[in-house]
Amino acid sequence: MTKYQELQKDVFNWLKSKYEEDNTFTYSVRQKANKGAELNYFIGTEKSKYFSTTFWFIPVAYPGSSGDLINLVFDLRFKEGFEFFIQFNQTKNPSGKQNEYALELIRNIKTRIEGKFQNTHYAPEQNKMEFFAIYSPRKYNGFIEIINDLNDLLSKIVPIVNEEIDKLKNIYSDFIAHRFTSSEQMKMFEKMQERFEKYKIIEEMEEELEEEDFAPLNYFSESTFPLNQILYGPPGTGKTYNTINKALEIINEDEVKQLDFNDRKAVKDLFDKKLKEGQIMFTTFHQSMSYEDFIEGIKPEIEEDEEGRKSVIYEVKKGIFKQIAEEARKIRYQSEDLSQQYTFDDAWDDLVSEAYEYLEKEESLILNIQTVGMGLKVVDISEKGNLKVQPKSSKEAKIYTVSFSRAKKLQEAFPDLSVIKNIDKEFRAVIGGSNSTAYWAVLNYINQKINSESTIIQQEIPLDPKPYVLIIDEINRGNISQIFGELITLIEEDKRLGKKEALEVILPYSKEKFGVPLNLYIIGTMNTADRSVEALDTALRRRFSFVEMMPEYEALNKIQFDDFHLGELMKTINSRIEALLDRDHTIGHSYFINIKPHDSEALKEAFANKIIPLLQEYFYHDYEKLALILGEGFVECIEPKESKVEFARWNGKTLEKPETSRLFKIKKFDDNFNILDSIKHLLNRVAF
Repeated sequence: MTKYQELQKDVFNWLKSKYEEDNTFTYSVRQKANKGAELNYFIGTEKSKYFSTTFWFIPVAYPGSSGDLINLVFDLRFKEGFEFFIQFNQTKNPSGKQNEYALELIRNIKTRIEGKFQNTHYAPEQNKMEFFAIYSPRKYNGFIEIINDLNDLLSKIVPIVNEEIDKLKNIYSDFIAHRFTSSEQMKMFEKMQERFEKYKIIEEMEEELEEEDFAPLNYFSESTFPLNQILYGPPGTGKTYNTINKALEIINEDEVKQLDFNDRKAVKDLFDKKLKEGQIMFTTFHQSMSYEDFIEGIKPEIEEDEEGRKSVIYEVKKGIFKQIAEEARKIRYQSEDLSQQYTFDDAWDDLVSEAYEYLEKEESLILNIQTVGMGLKVVDISEKGNLKVQPKSSKEAKIYTVSFSRAKKLQEAFPDLSVIKNIDKEFRAVIGGSNSTAYWAVLNYINQKINSESTIIQQEIPLDPKPYVLIIDEINRGNISQIFGELITLIEEDKRLGKKEALEVILPYSKEKFGVPLNLYIIGTMNTADRSVEALDTALRRRFSFVEMMPEYEALNKIQFDDFHLGELMKTINSRIEALLDRDHTIGHSYFINIKPHDSEALKEAFANKIIPLLQEYFYHDYEKLALILGEGFVECIEPKESKVEFARWNGKTLEKPETSRLFKIKKFDDNFNILDSIKHLLNRVAF
């Protein structure tokens, strides 16, 4: 074993012994490795002549980053011995909040340690990296020499880091930083052991494994849905209706995957549930909507004291967008039961340790054997860690050796000793030789240990963030520049948190940094018949994907009346609207979609309460154009009456009455009104 490997193992065993004494003393180990570092305990390679560990989970990432924010490093690059040091390293140009918090953390630590340690090094201020380190007082030739100095340095530094992490987490609730938990520690040990076993079996493995021991979480997974989209089209084309489906499709959780989207009640129930849970938010823009309502603002509140006196106070309140953005940024955790496996190796180590304790007291550890009332005592431990045992009844009896490797082979072959019928025969078939009774006693001890020490522990596992959806109905009715303010830039995909070009701004009221996460989707709806559309296009076109929603005639072709269907009817009306106005003012299928075949009353009601009022708004009560669209079944012509009124004179002469064009008006929808005959006129199906 090389000096590098020996030091790694010594450091690992020392750290592990501290963890076993106190389960809050946790540290990192290598869980994956490249070719050439398969059996290393820590990050580093023998070629580099250094290795490192850390005690905290603080996810940071920036171009060129490879290590942790804070590392305990053991450096063997010197002829006169090796040294250790604790280094702090972070970019001075961080992107994203976590990197900024990490930079603030090590700068706070830097302030606290300045002048308190002799062997320190600080990188020049002009460097791109914030770097400083605290070094051991000297160089060493063996691990035993460093223990006191290492203990001393850790006892001073670890509390400082813990305290500064707690302070920052109190300020920034979303700061991800913590000392490794005991469950995380056990999982690291388990992964390391799996890797050791794997490479013992496949020693010539060619494939290189990617090293990502403590890489930050991949917070945002790729999605096929645009982050910002607007559904636009004429009224009645199902824009708001479809935001419900689209929001649920974006969420795409198990409940959604099992959903029948043809069952509108089930779809709406799940949508309402997500609204209640806060994963979806719905708002409608209007002319009174402001930045203070959408992002944040100062709002008055009335307080009343014990004597009933009221006073007005002003507080900064979060708006709709800030609320859902902060909710989307929260890191979620899932509790999982983790089997903490107590292995053969653990049991053997405990057996050896227990035997040592007895031997130091000049006593012997007794191992029970198969024969009732008999046992073996451990009388010595060889330099290789093998056990020497003899029957407890006699001091002069023969001493037997039980080796670790042979005992492990037997335990793998016979994890349950109760199935063995002939110890000598069955044991010899596995390991050869004799001493079967001695091996049985050791295995019995080990199996009992494994059964009693293996436990189930609970751990918190970070989960990928859930997608959140903000629906903005009638987005063009609000003053976009005023409502979004400086955040209109932050919603762009490449400016979102987690992207290379991520941006954050200081909000004007709270003075907090704010950015938009990648898992927040915005769906807007826009009515193209609204006169405010032109003012909106330039503000949103670059930042939103526009999805046109036009009338769907096919869906109405199935709704049949006497000699026409509603698809044909709507298409006729829309062709005339396009000729007189434009396609943005056509009418949508939602006005007809719920009418049942041959239900003339429902059709009459749709025209009276929806279609005609909409057309009146389009043409500003220009009933001649309404007549061109609807025909004489819906519109009647009023002939001008002769007036006997004497008009005023001009230059001594009575002015002539101007020619009066024909007047039109909508017919009354009374009991005498026949909707089917009127539609036949509309479709030009009446002979003259």
